[in-house]
Amino acid sequence: MTPPRVSLVVPVYNAGRYIAETLDSLLAQRYPDLEIIVIDDGSTDDSWARIQRHAGRCRVFTQPNQGQAATLNRGWALASGTVLGYLSADDTLEPDAVAQVVQALESRPQAVLAYPDYWLIDADSRRFREVSAPDFDYAAVLLEGVCPPGPGMLFRREAFARVGGWDPSLRQIPDYEFLLRIGLCGEGVHVAQRLASFRVHEQSQTFALADAARVGEHGRVIAGFFARDDVPPAYRAARRQAQANAAILMSRGHLRAWRFGQALGCGMRALAAHPGVLLRARTWRLLTNGLLGRALHYWRARRGQQVRA
Repeated sequence: MTPPRVSLVVPVYNAGRYIAETLDSLLAQRYPDLEIIVIDDGSTDDSWARIQRHAGRCRVFTQPNQGQAATLNRGWALASGTVLGYLSADDTLEPDAVAQVVQALESRPQAVLAYPDYWLIDADSRRFREVSAPDFDYAAVLLEGVCPPGPGMLFRREAFARVGGWDPSLRQIPDYEFLLRIGLCGEGVHVAQRLASFRVHEQSQTFALADAARVGEHGRVIAGFFARDDVPPAYRAARRQAQANAAILMSRGHLRAWRFGQALGCGMRALAAHPGVLLRARTWRLLTNGLLGRALHYWRARRGQQVRA
């Protein structure tokens, strides 16, 4: 059986320090039919010059800055594969990543996406934590804001065509909003192997503090989801639980930035939507993470538990 063509899109913005390592990890994939599409999104550093060195083996493009979501959507529109994915410009894949994730996806015809476990690495590519992603549970995605996939996720083009691309108006959680939509089309497969690396550094969006508008995206996304006509009745009945958990996630985001008044306001919204949310241990873990997590994350990335390859 001929393996499906896989198209991976790499959106790049000021990633000159890391992009060569990222692309080298893609070019080292032991997979027979891989299309690599690299789009420089108006970088102001030397990213484009570094990308052009790979032009013979990747499809490379440049454009004025449009943001991650719009850049990915352009890349997927250019793609010719029946299986799609993306990789951030500072992350990497292990040589068998694409082959293993495709195998998992193809073994489950009802699945629309698959994703592996991964490492956290620092700015110098040193591994410092193993991440075991949870199994895919759509109820947890919707009701608790869980977004299991990290780097290395692949999804079927057919499902992508049904739900559309990422929402360019979202800057913080477009991946989560996309997961909510594509997850309605079928199952997700967790590949219990560490096949990718997610880089943590001071310039990464994940590490950076989110402004109030970005933190508020959790509420926007949940409100937009329940405005749909095709939400299954079992999930629609749990709308207030989803709203409460979104408010807790927003409260955590404000706590990370020491916006205590806004954090309290979101906590009150959570209480009004679903009082039981404040009785859950997970709620208090999230809020504690908001107060302490950024400092701990930074310390581990710079000085902590480094597991060298």
